[in-house]
Amino acid sequence: MPSLFATEAGPDLPSLGPTMGVMFLGETIALILYGTSILQTAIYFKEYPNDWWFYRLSIAVLWVLDTLHIAFTTHSLYFYAIDSFGDYLTLLKLVWSFKLALFLYNMIVLCVHIIYCVRLWMLGRYFHSAVPWFITVIVAGICAASIVFCRDVYAISYIIEIDKISLTIEAGLITTATVDIVISFAMTYYLLRARAVSTNFFSTHIRLEALMRLVLISGLGTSALVIASLITFLVLRGTLVFLSIGVIVPKLYINSLLAMFNARKRRWQESLGSVSMASRSRVPGDETNFAGIGNPNKSSTKIRIGTIVQGQEARKVGVAAKEKIVTHDE
Repeated sequence: MPSLFATEAGPDLPSLGPTMGVMFLGETIALILYGTSILQTAIYFKEYPNDWWFYRLSIAVLWVLDTLHIAFTTHSLYFYAIDSFGDYLTLLKLVWSFKLALFLYNMIVLCVHIIYCVRLWMLGRYFHSAVPWFITVIVAGICAASIVFCRDVYAISYIIEIDKISLTIEAGLITTATVDIVISFAMTYYLLRARAVSTNFFSTHIRLEALMRLVLISGLGTSALVIASLITFLVLRGTLVFLSIGVIVPKLYINSLLAMFNARKRRWQESLGSVSMASRSRVPGDETNFAGIGNPNKSSTKIRIGTIVQGQEARKVGVAAKEKIVTHDE
């Protein structure tokens, strides 16, 4: 008895490798990154219970959007690979879940960009008064590109009609990559400025340098993936390689953002370790003892002679240090 799945492939049947095959690979990588983002989200809410409410709410919203995105992409892949198996005409249709996945793609990228813009505004407002206006222009441009893209996607019903909205896709990808690069270099610039005007604490410099490296790597990584999606869209016409990369892009955005948030405490501990090693080479009267290593939000500082005192106890410690110096001179 012949198998139900034993079919003779005709010479005119196209290969599904450049379409459903690459979408399957993209979905597999996206599922791996989704699991990583769940782990990072759990770590964030456990390690930073007192973080700013805007950040905590944003991470929660991004997790919901990410979950919906992976659900819709999985449904669309099931529809094309299982429900429409062997029906090549149905494979040309854009299923409703696929359109919603593209909409959520734009929502996730937009939310991540807004969070980065808020951080950029918090850094840059101390150096340039035009930064808030610059941030407003960036956010407005991102929103406009997302709205136009979603409108054009819902205006077509078949995959072969993607060429009709090629200009919208190209403009959206170029805008996304440009915003990534601009935000990365702008944040790095302001972190350099903050490092230049910061106190002489060695730990502060180490933390800022580590944060600058992380910002550059995450920003350039996401922009490189978006540029790869743009190149495949322009070069590999008639395939879905650019869409398979597009399935991965939102996951990389969320993971890079969570990695930056979760690295704060680890960088703090590493910087304190560097300070403790560096302080061994100093004179005994110029030591800095840091307490509260476990939680950077609740750290206390005990400063001896020759260090910069911060916090509300600065005056008291300063007076005590002066009295000790006078006593020593006498």
